Amino acid sequence: MTAEIQNPPGAPGYRVSGRIRDVSLSGLYLELPVAGLSENSRLRLLVSPEEAADGRAHVWHCIVMRLDEYGVGAMFETEDPSRVDGLLDLMRESFGLPPDSR
Repeated sequence: MTAEIQNPPGAPGYRVSGRIRDVSLSGLYLELPVAGLSENSRLRLLVSPEEAADGRAHVWHCIVMRLDEYGVGAMFETEDPSRVDGLLDLMRESFGLPPDSR
């Protein structure tokens, strides 16, 4: 999946695109240039699943937990995965399961 970071605190107008490599119920790893980011930074990600037929982007709020030369490891701001926009449906889809009908 691709993601775009929009306006982390202290960096008005900052935008950078990256590629999500790993997603779990608690967070993700995002490959992107790390200049301008630091641990504990808050990120607003626009996530665009490549295979999504409707082309809908999801908005995920994360906190940077670690940085390396290739990108960032971040955790979701909420502890409840059902409150992360579209996360559970995307994970179900990746396993070939139908969307939750609740």
